[in-house]
Amino acid sequence: MKKIAILLCILALQNACEVFALTPQKTVNLHSDGVYVLSTDARPKNIQVTNPNILEVTSTSDSFTPTGQLIFATHQEGISYVTYKYGKTNAQYTIKVLIDNNQALDPSVIELDTIKDTNKNK
Repeated sequence: MKKIAILLCILALQNACEVFALTPQKTVNLHSDGVYVLSTDARPKNIQVTNPNILEVTSTSDSFTPTGQLIFATHQEGISYVTYKYGKTNAQYTIKVLIDNNQALDPSVIELDTIKDTNKNK
């Protein structure tokens, strides 16, 4: 009986810990030192980034459509979670961003051209 009680306590603790973990609805693979655009179904607001040293995120939208875009500026390899709210109910959406130069670029993003610093390599 004690073993069953201990097992139930362990399972209850595991379920309680999962509530506080970030569970991403989408995972995006990007490369370092790039700028990318990801279209969203709703206008993102209250954007939070867990690792701002490797990733900067801004949003754009217009007045005529309910959709928006997230703009990712990557700096170095690593993992970051981007959480934003949308809609009238402030529903929350989480994206896991994996910045890895060895992985294929995610097809759902558009890569923007950036001007490279030519003096940097001299």
